[in-house]
Amino acid sequence: MTTIDGRTARAIRTRDLIVDACIGLVDEGDLRPTAPKVAERAGVSVRSVFQHFADLEGLYAAVGDRVADRLQSLVLVIHPAEPLAVRLPEVVRQRSDLLEAITPILRATAVHAWGSVEVDNRVRFGRRFLRDEIARAFAPEVDARGNEGGLLLDALDAALSWPLWEHLRTTGLHDADGARAVVTLVVAGVLGVRAA
Repeated sequence: MTTIDGRTARAIRTRDLIVDACIGLVDEGDLRPTAPKVAERAGVSVRSVFQHFADLEGLYAAVGDRVADRLQSLVLVIHPAEPLAVRLPEVVRQRSDLLEAITPILRATAVHAWGSVEVDNRVRFGRRFLRDEIARAFAPEVDARGNEGGLLLDALDAALSWPLWEHLRTTGLHDADGARAVVTLVVAGVLGVRAA
């Protein structure tokens, strides 16, 4: 068992407070939280922020890592052997729960990814991970398409993507349940089946 001395434990707590403060600001709609705002929210000095993170990019990378850790419970847990009538609504439900939960962070990454190698790397990893989940969940349908399986996967990926979710939610026309119903209809259409 590894023991942590008091100074190290305080440093870890302070670092966690800073990351949590940044996430809290983003969740409240501040897509570009500044070091002074993060410090104030965390109850630490700006100097302390930069003692724990070399720059804001490092902080944003830590935020990305923390969000990824927290979302582990929202990954798709769907067995491809289940009938499509069971898998389709469950994939849409689980994916919409995840998209709803990470919308504030994804809005912030849309602002930061273009100028941050760390954020861009995490966004790319996340996109691949989410696409791989869809590929596993709908493997029988993708495999059955043979050479066109890649196109089907592209269409499913688009139908279950955050940009579509964000469009449905921000138009003001759909709450989460309404957006989920639209996504279900789109995914069913892509698969060539009737939505339940």
